[in-house]
Amino acid sequence: MTPNVAKFYPRASHHLLLAFLAIACIRPSLAQNNFFNTIDVDIETNDSRANENFSLIGWVTQKVSQGIERPGTLFSRQDRDLNRIETSLFAQLDTKLGEGFDFRVSGKVYHDEVYRLDEGIDYSSDETNEFRNRFEVRDFYIEKQYNNGFYFKLGNQILAWGLAEYSRVTDLINTEDQYTFAQQDLEDIRLQVPAALLSYSTGEWTFDGVVTHRANKNYTAPIGDEFDQFVALRQAGIRIERGSPDIEEEYFFRASTHLSQGDLQLVAGEFNNNALSLEEITAERSVNPRFQYGQNRMRAFGVAANWADGSWLYFGELGLHLDKAVIPNRDSIFRQLGGWDEKDQVLSVFGVEYNGFRNLLLTFELDSIRTKNHDAFMYADKNQTSFGARLYWTALNEKLTVVAVRNELANEAGQVSRVSVDYSWSDSVEVGLLWVDYGSDRDSIFYNFRNNDILQVHLRYNFQI
Repeated sequence: MTPNVAKFYPRASHHLLLAFLAIACIRPSLAQNNFFNTIDVDIETNDSRANENFSLIGWVTQKVSQGIERPGTLFSRQDRDLNRIETSLFAQLDTKLGEGFDFRVSGKVYHDEVYRLDEGIDYSSDETNEFRNRFEVRDFYIEKQYNNGFYFKLGNQILAWGLAEYSRVTDLINTEDQYTFAQQDLEDIRLQVPAALLSYSTGEWTFDGVVTHRANKNYTAPIGDEFDQFVALRQAGIRIERGSPDIEEEYFFRASTHLSQGDLQLVAGEFNNNALSLEEITAERSVNPRFQYGQNRMRAFGVAANWADGSWLYFGELGLHLDKAVIPNRDSIFRQLGGWDEKDQVLSVFGVEYNGFRNLLLTFELDSIRTKNHDAFMYADKNQTSFGARLYWTALNEKLTVVAVRNELANEAGQVSRVSVDYSWSDSVEVGLLWVDYGSDRDSIFYNFRNNDILQVHLRYNFQI
């Protein structure tokens, strides 16, 4: 080992391992009510608009968030301070086209005034360019239901499969918004992907085939942000590069049916992993090695089912993920210059919901991952388990909603707690409060984010035309 490498390795390897874990394993998951159900509601009206072929709905939201801990010197914001003064506008247009086709387009505009404040915070240009002003096209698709059982949908869309809240076993298609961790609802995290969906229903079964093109990867925070997943690598002097997948098309299939007291789904797919993994290390003997990240190609097969019995709802998933890139342990980081090893993993989920209390829903979920052909070069244990619990309570004729979530992460990596309180002042106005707390020890994948606890208030105005 050269002197430069000897100097670099002790300083970097611990940070590299934590960064690898953060990049590959972070999956923000926090269950709430189905966000998209609010979009699909048909509101009856007696005026002339009832017969029109279009509808426009949306909302304006103002969020103000305070960082209640000091994130540390790795990030742009290093002290207790405001970390968000975000105004956003969401709008969705639904209309009918000729030949029985329906068309939907939706988008969201953001402006965050926190990046214009003179509070002594030296934000990176990447943060300012990414978050000060941005625009997202969400849905953009056409769809048609045929009389012979076929259904067709083409364009930018959400395809939420599976039943689990905290583990992606059969929910394989959509990418995720990982700008923050556990501060958004699960349904808000999923991002639309360009896809073609063809479904056919016959008898009790529905068969879905999906092809995506350039679905991209999970969104991650920019340089300097308090959720920058590459921050430890950059601190260690690593040059980060990201490559495009060799194959840009992904293929998915699902067969689903309704049982007497539940549902059953069979899922298969060949796809690019939405989480980045290391593909190559070059200039490894220099003080500034180059790490090339990309999306490794995977295959998956799985089954998901639920069963209702009185006040109880049981749900579970079982899946086999093939060729998953796995994180090396600390001593093996520079032994895998050609990229991380690929292993097959068996993933399982078991959960239960109980709604026997008035206005209260309790949910518990246990997730596990078992790695086949486990070896001493891997960081994670052969068997990993994680746990999530959720309380959902309403009062005052459902005007007041309280949600509390607790996640125990795999490998005892840490805990995340979240409490949100929302009050519907009227049909148009909603106010809310959000608190998120992160806990971890020095060896956790969340160690760099341990002081990102926040307290946030928001005001939302809904409209419909």
